[in-house]
Amino acid sequence: MPPEETPPPLRASDADREAAAERLRQACLEGRLDADELEERLDSAYASRFVTDLERLTADVTPASAPAPTPYVAPAPTGPVTNGLAVASLTAGIVWLGWLGSIAAIVFGHVALGQIKRSGGNEKGSGLAIAGLVLGYCEIGFLLVVMLAAASHA
Repeated sequence: MPPEETPPPLRASDADREAAAERLRQACLEGRLDADELEERLDSAYASRFVTDLERLTADVTPASAPAPTPYVAPAPTGPVTNGLAVASLTAGIVWLGWLGSIAAIVFGHVALGQIKRSGGNEKGSGLAIAGLVLGYCEIGFLLVVMLAAASHA
């Protein structure tokens, strides 16, 4: 079994040197360093080749960094979610838009019912989809009645 090798030290980038220099300047403004020591450390910071050198220069004058905040993760839904197309079906049936909404309500309603059926209980909204379908079909039926009445009077 080979002995554990320590990885080589990470080389410092220009951005690393600038960040360290800014921490040193801030420490001087806070009274942690005098002007002579600041100049000496800035010279060392800009001449540093490794990140460990920069850490050594700033360790005694900058407070330890706070741990990074954990990102917010929204909790997973605990129950079934409402199918978006079911909502769209009902909305299109209500909005109507000169029978274009009726067609959209019918299409969205049928697609939503299929998705809800295949979801295995993870989606709800079949009542919304059915209501959209009823509105859509009633509006199309009303259009047919209007067209028949107009044709009979012509």
